[in-house]
Amino acid sequence: MTQDLDRAAMAAFLKRAAQRLEACRIELSTLDGEVGDGDHGASMADGFSAAATGFETEGDDLPGALRAAGQRFLSAVGATVGPLYATAFLEAAARSGPGSLPAPTLIAAFDDGIARCGKAQPGDCTMRDVWFPAARSAVSGSMAEVLEAAGAGLEATRTMVAVKGRAARLGSRTLGRIDPGARSALVILEALARTLDGEGDSA
Repeated sequence: MTQDLDRAAMAAFLKRAAQRLEACRIELSTLDGEVGDGDHGASMADGFSAAATGFETEGDDLPGALRAAGQRFLSAVGATVGPLYATAFLEAAARSGPGSLPAPTLIAAFDDGIARCGKAQPGDCTMRDVWFPAARSAVSGSMAEVLEAAGAGLEATRTMVAVKGRAARLGSRTLGRIDPGARSALVILEALARTLDGEGDSA
């Protein structure tokens, strides 16, 4: 996968991710209600909506716009996920050129930023079980292969016992359930894939 995202493409991606997360708001909150406090759908939909707005209206160049997106996400989301994705956006900004950012670099930056902030490892039953295999696949694979790896990572969370976040208090009772953060991560990657395919702005 060699596609670069310029500012227009990044704006389209963030807008599409916000739309798709809004469409999945109830699904994500229902999943989170099984293992957490039920606010993940609202956090992700509101956070990416704020990030998309900040990206389009602030920053003189692509890194500046990505930093603005992260700051807006953090301001909009008080839950644990706020710092995670804010750090992901800041990591993407640090790796971006002034006018473009390779898609594999974006995916790796999100994984690394989330890992640095949340300290989760693959296998902990978190969103990293999607972001980590996606980032590894993106190094040399196609976006279809990235989604395949991410989807397998999502399904694998059904077999994991959560050790991070609110879900950790449930112990083995998390078995058989997919992690809501992993599910929202796949939604974001699917939005990126559709953007790279050149589809329109509709969700």
